[in-house]
Amino acid sequence: MITKIAYGAGSVTYSTFDAESTDVLRLNFVPLSVSVGGKPMPRSKDLAQQGYTFDDSTHVLSIRHTTSRDVDIQGNSDQVSPSYITFDDPHLPAGTPLIGQYPSGVADWGDGEWQIGTPYGKFGTFTLVLVDPKARHAEFQFFAPRVFIGVDVYNDGNSDATLIMRSPETPEVSFTVKPKEIRRLRTHWREASSEVIFGITNGEDLRFDNLAYAHP
Repeated sequence: MITKIAYGAGSVTYSTFDAESTDVLRLNFVPLSVSVGGKPMPRSKDLAQQGYTFDDSTHVLSIRHTTSRDVDIQGNSDQVSPSYITFDDPHLPAGTPLIGQYPSGVADWGDGEWQIGTPYGKFGTFTLVLVDPKARHAEFQFFAPRVFIGVDVYNDGNSDATLIMRSPETPEVSFTVKPKEIRRLRTHWREASSEVIFGITNGEDLRFDNLAYAHP
């Protein structure tokens, strides 16, 4: 379980609930250093002991740590680092309807079709949920146009859930999230959006987190 995480251009820093953990990440950069508890970890061929492996072709990084909860990954990247709405900061109690702007100056959630959800399933922090779980349509607006990068989704249901995302400025994209699956959905949009609209099928058990966006 991840208790906190921060992303930068060529960096990921996070903490796990347990000091002993094996973590798997897919990076958009090549790591130059991996530290646990402030101490550099060796790159290894396997995870028989504390250290990390990295697949140069898939960019999958696997880390085994046993002495600390805190992990720091540093590398080089020319990609723009996204910003995130995590639904933890600013903190609102679980069950709070999102009406108007949240966070201020970033997104407008309308008249209350979304609300703050508890940590749930494979999400260890506060989440975003629909007030009406059976809703087939939901949306939000950016306070000023932003590039909507995507969102993390967990499906706690027993059947496939389908999400179609579109905006007035971009083509729609469609995703299927399988039962008990957590997916990081990415739109690959390059144009800024004023509004993002979700079409939802079998979405009664969906939870959302880490909404990613970038300035145009």
